[in-house]
Amino acid sequence: MKKTLIVFLLLLLTSMLIAEELSTKKALFLSAVLPGLGEMYAKSYQKTATFFCVEAATIFSYLRLKDETQWATNSYKQFAFANANIPTDRDDSYYQIIQNYQSSENYNTSIIRDARNFYLIYKNDPQAYQNYLDEYLVPEDMQWDWETEREWAKYKKLRRNKQDLEIYTKFTFAAAILNRIVSMIDAAVTVNKINSENQLQGHLHIDPDWQKRGIKLYYEYNF
Repeated sequence: MKKTLIVFLLLLLTSMLIAEELSTKKALFLSAVLPGLGEMYAKSYQKTATFFCVEAATIFSYLRLKDETQWATNSYKQFAFANANIPTDRDDSYYQIIQNYQSSENYNTSIIRDARNFYLIYKNDPQAYQNYLDEYLVPEDMQWDWETEREWAKYKKLRRNKQDLEIYTKFTFAAAILNRIVSMIDAAVTVNKINSENQLQGHLHIDPDWQKRGIKLYYEYNF
């Protein structure tokens, strides 16, 4: 009984001396899910806090920019409706055309000119010419006219503000991806470093001793 207890204690002490090897794959997976979790797994808590803060700031910025983009969209649509009687329920391509042309008449004139040069003069295809006009000409119920350059300039400024916000939103998304990549690399490096430092140079040997009905336990250390 005493021998069994001694062996158990020796095995327990040995297991405490030999550090558990960490999994690099697990660290990579955790950091991919949430930057900083891989560092937490590796017990690098200062880095964990850093990656958590960066992730929180990125998420907050993304949500804030999404809200501001929606506010900017509502602003240019309301301005266009109030000053040029432009509907507020059209797709983005329609508002982009309004940004590029002061009036629907100017836009339609440009479409007719380009279609005539390509389909009638170059390709001699009247049917393709008519199909192109049917697809791209602005109908009567969607026509507009910015009466002053000042109003048109104001609209373009509101549109550009919305477009800038969309670009900033994409940057925050890219920052979130970058934060994960950096965290994954750092977690893998940290885990490999810990495993390298904890790797013992010796070997534990446990051999049965059948004559004495026991076991031989010894530890070999290489200098």
